[in-house]
Amino acid sequence: MRELFARFGRSERSAGNQILTTGGRYALVAIVGLLALLGPVAAILEPFWLFVLVQILVFALLALSLDFVFGYAGLLSFGHAAMFGAGGYAAAILVAEVTPNALVVLPLAMLTGVVVAAVIGWFSVRARGIYFAMLTLAFAQMFYVIAFADVPAMVAGAESVTGGDNGIYGVALYELFGIVDFSDRINYYFMALALVTLSLVALVRLANSPFGRALQGIRENEERMAFVGYDVQRYKVVGFAISGGFAGLAGGLYVPFQSLAHPQLLHWTVSGELVVMLLLGGMGTLWGPMLGATAVILMEEMLAGVAAWEIILGGVFVVVVIFAPRGLAGVVVSLKNDPRNALKNAKDALLTYVRKVRGER
Repeated sequence: MRELFARFGRSERSAGNQILTTGGRYALVAIVGLLALLGPVAAILEPFWLFVLVQILVFALLALSLDFVFGYAGLLSFGHAAMFGAGGYAAAILVAEVTPNALVVLPLAMLTGVVVAAVIGWFSVRARGIYFAMLTLAFAQMFYVIAFADVPAMVAGAESVTGGDNGIYGVALYELFGIVDFSDRINYYFMALALVTLSLVALVRLANSPFGRALQGIRENEERMAFVGYDVQRYKVVGFAISGGFAGLAGGLYVPFQSLAHPQLLHWTVSGELVVMLLLGGMGTLWGPMLGATAVILMEEMLAGVAAWEIILGGVFVVVVIFAPRGLAGVVVSLKNDPRNALKNAKDALLTYVRKVRGER
């Protein structure tokens, strides 16, 4: 685990907190403004791309939630699919049985993610490194089986709760007190854009608060933080629960838009893909994993017609890991700081890698 941070963790120190700078704030406003214009254009020209944009926003939020605990607290979770799926199932059940009001359902989906993450975190944070990752993976698979076998229906004696292997289909879209109808996909897009932007701002603020600094201290030296009086386990559980809340919110946004809550949402492959997004984008930067999620979703959609497109994605990932260990965020920062020497830096990175392969110093 320490080797992983040594390879990827530099991005936090060199590219982190970019959003808090004046330039970073302007860049954030510009990107949100661009996305606000892009949505209506996509809806008019090709509605399929509006679907892709919503998917990008949802997975950007999910990658952001994982980066908060992995990049800042050093907790590599392979269980974020559990919070994502739980939030999605909570949204599906609430919309079908209680109300489609977004102000009711989305906070409860977020709360579901917090509760699931708190349970997983409470049992897992005493383990470290790969053992913590395997525990979160095991819990996520348990939740997957619970949804797949519809265990809640067995316990409650009901006919169906999660819908078993078929899932819950035909999930209606949200509304807001009859004022805003989110069955209009462009309204849904703007809601997702607003929530993802607010989530990013909230997590950036939290990561740079005393609580976030304590999490970074735990990541760097857990024993020292415990020695000076911090309750390390409690900080980890709270950080993991906060991250789970945002993963639950992502699930709550994803399921109604897809009209389907399926056990596959809780499968470990979702968590694995999430880790790829995070490392591809740049761990510990918060905005980098969102960039990684955008790249992965775009590649999935654009290469879907190509056989074995996963090989292409794997090739891109290998290239980024070898030549840009700080991820896409590191590349963006390097281009911003030293655009004239971009080609020279790329050449130096290639030569450095060749020397390493040859065993030269």
